[in-house]
Amino acid sequence: MRSPLRSQHGQAMTEFVITAVLFLIPVFLLVPVLGKYIDMKEQAIQGARYVAWERTVWYGGASASVDWPGASKTDAELRNEVRRRVFSEGGGIAANDKSGGSWSGSGVKAAWTNRDGSAMLANYDAVGQTLSNEDTPGIANDVLNLIVTVADAVGPFNLEMKGLQVAEVSVTAHTLPIGMSLNGDASKAFNPGPLTFSDRSAVLSNTWSANGADHVKSQTQGLTPTSIFQNPVVKTIWDIARIAFGVVAAPELLFLEIGKVEPDVVPPDRLVSP
Repeated sequence: MRSPLRSQHGQAMTEFVITAVLFLIPVFLLVPVLGKYIDMKEQAIQGARYVAWERTVWYGGASASVDWPGASKTDAELRNEVRRRVFSEGGGIAANDKSGGSWSGSGVKAAWTNRDGSAMLANYDAVGQTLSNEDTPGIANDVLNLIVTVADAVGPFNLEMKGLQVAEVSVTAHTLPIGMSLNGDASKAFNPGPLTFSDRSAVLSNTWSANGADHVKSQTQGLTPTSIFQNPVVKTIWDIARIAFGVVAAPELLFLEIGKVEPDVVPPDRLVSP
């Protein structure tokens, strides 16, 4: 005899509970963590863009081919700025950000915390950066580089030929071990270790504009043929000859400065008292 069919009770609920325990609840717990990691990656992207752009408008540091006087920032100053302006919580922008040694505002972003409340960025040095200043790619730049080299031998004459600024910003996040056993056995915990999120950004620019009085002098002196007299050896010989002939024959030679370039000279009526 065939046994009569009996209705099943609670099967749908059992399936839902199993699905929730094995899939839905872990996903719900994982979403906030993934959101924090994605946010860190986005900030690393913004930081790399910021550093690459700043290096195109500020000279200085190990990444610069020439330390032009005037507007300059060192690599360490840019590192402080990106930490305080991009990775800090509500700190705003301040002129002394480049000299800061800690997070600005209320500290590192409040959302970046582990499940036990510890900061995912353990310290100020968790945000790092590297900078490189590379030659502008292309045949035209190679030709210009040769011309500048020849002019510099006569000049000096110099242009910023390294126009490719490449910046990389990295964020190292501190993570907690994940327990893999129901009895809390720490030896079976999975420890992913520190996670690093990084991004690179490059900006190509040929910044040939003058950056201070000394930069103007360096750019124009090589285009002046008589600037050869400003060479230390030639200048010494010329000074001796100028003084000798000036004393004996022509006193005007004592005030003659051949090849001298004097930047930022303006008429007296354009000057004001401080």
